[in-house]
Amino acid sequence: MDSETKREGPATPGDTGRFEPTVGTVVAGKYRVEGPLGEGGMGVVVLATHVGLDQRVAIKFLAPESLKSSAAVERFFREAKVAAKIRSDYVARVHDVGTLDGGVPYIVMEYLEGSDLGGLIHRDEGLPIDEVCEIALQACEALAEVHAAGIVHRDLKPTNLFVTRRADGSPAVKLLDFGISKLAPGADDTRTDPALTATTTIMGSPSYMSPEQLKSTKDVDHRTDVWALGTVIYEAITGRPPFRGETLPQVCAMIAADEPAAPSTLRDGIPPELERAILGCLRKDPAEREELVELSRVLVRFAPARAGASLERIEATLGVSPSKPMTAVPRSPDERRPASSPEAPEARRREEAPKRGRGGLLLLLVTVASVAGVAVYSGQINPSGLRRDVSGATSAVTSAAGAVSSAAGAVSSAIASAVASSLPDLPVEPAPESSNELGEAPVATRPSSAPSSTAPAPAQSAQHTVPPKTHPTKPHHTKPWRYAR
Repeated sequence: MDSETKREGPATPGDTGRFEPTVGTVVAGKYRVEGPLGEGGMGVVVLATHVGLDQRVAIKFLAPESLKSSAAVERFFREAKVAAKIRSDYVARVHDVGTLDGGVPYIVMEYLEGSDLGGLIHRDEGLPIDEVCEIALQACEALAEVHAAGIVHRDLKPTNLFVTRRADGSPAVKLLDFGISKLAPGADDTRTDPALTATTTIMGSPSYMSPEQLKSTKDVDHRTDVWALGTVIYEAITGRPPFRGETLPQVCAMIAADEPAAPSTLRDGIPPELERAILGCLRKDPAEREELVELSRVLVRFAPARAGASLERIEATLGVSPSKPMTAVPRSPDERRPASSPEAPEARRREEAPKRGRGGLLLLLVTVASVAGVAVYSGQINPSGLRRDVSGATSAVTSAAGAVSSAAGAVSSAIASAVASSLPDLPVEPAPESSNELGEAPVATRPSSAPSSTAPAPAQSAQHTVPPKTHPTKPHHTKPWRYAR
């Protein structure tokens, strides 16, 4: 084992030769190197197989050139330590860490198949909006876990978001590279790298760095990651970064002073609400910048329906109450009512009571109809005789109604006579002589104590007594009551 590990890279701090792991070499007695996967300024990544588990893994080795820098070595181990703290489906998992005999450190991570987001953007010059929103929502979930652990990534960019594909073809993001991440005080950071806390050191990718990070890498918080995510979404939709200059100082000046162009000026069909959220991430003042959970609530509206669960996990991780129910399908009253509610059983009984009453009435009607049908069929009930009985009952009811009406009229007449006899007689002045409509002499009336069948006129004052107007009497014929038979 020792000879094999020495063959891998017997590098020393003074050795500046290129480190190239040999195919077939076994690392740490259990990881067999299969071939290279990628190479960067800090190191090289190879594909390997766990000999005991027959499981593919990715091993990242720190380049020998970086061994001369203690800060680079510290950042390398920091990446492994911080990534191991995060338990998220959207953060690349770290399985192991160690150092070769030659002093070269390595990190064993899960093997990912796919492409980083930067390669997808460069290939397609902008991705479909719904796919961008789903990828960004998964990145938000990863950042929610990172921030909840007291960590600031500080190097979020398209090449650090690796996109894999699930069995159904949907994207799955993995957040990579925590090498320059910042741990909040009390986040169990036992080793401190001076380069990571120096205010004059600029670490990260300037095109995706917030204005406050360009001023001071040390004095940043989670809001610098929100800025970086906003630039990633902007570029994924439009195909270009929001701040692009010919030189690095020009890019930094644009980030500090200029406002980015609206994404809708570079691509058609961008929803206005999504555009406002993206530009909200790029506000210069961190206090006015879009919050991660608010950005997630906008993204979920334009992402596929399967992405809705990410928002629920983000809100739970950050301890934020859901703004509205995520289920869009209407539910029945019983489903909307909490099962533990004490009012639920009583309310359910009230709702079901009318249904039970209607069911009993229907059963009674069916029973009566069945009995009547059997009786008619067996001859116990004669339909003709039944019709005669019903007709006779109807005549009797009509006669009774006429009698009741006659009695009511007699009672009304008696009451009117009694009221008239109880009222005092009022003096009435004789009317002046004049001819009535028929040319007959007026008839003077005088008070009489005899009872009258009509009620007297209302009393009037003596100064304004109006003589009553008489009308010719007409014969009145009384028709006798007839009873319907």
